[in-house]
Amino acid sequence: MSQAITIDRAGRIVLPAELRRRLNLGPGSRLRLDVVAQHIELTPETEPVTGLAMSASRRTVLQPTGEPFDAAAAMRAEREAQARRGERG
Repeated sequence: MSQAITIDRAGRIVLPAELRRRLNLGPGSRLRLDVVAQHIELTPETEPVTGLAMSASRRTVLQPTGEPFDAAAAMRAEREAQARRGERG
């Protein structure tokens, strides 16, 4: 994906919605910024394992961790987060 974006007066950029969805980025997501030669690289930082992950088909799936996990509560929280973002799932 290649797209021109603009830096505002405060030095901020907005990542296109398609990119944020593709990389599962939302408010509070952390990115690592690296300057490589004359390029800027932004890399999503891995989040702590919560037991849920996004599959390649964009479905939320439970991953085995060996730790006790309340799947019902996690799914409720994920559905609420999707509803706040206006997604279907």
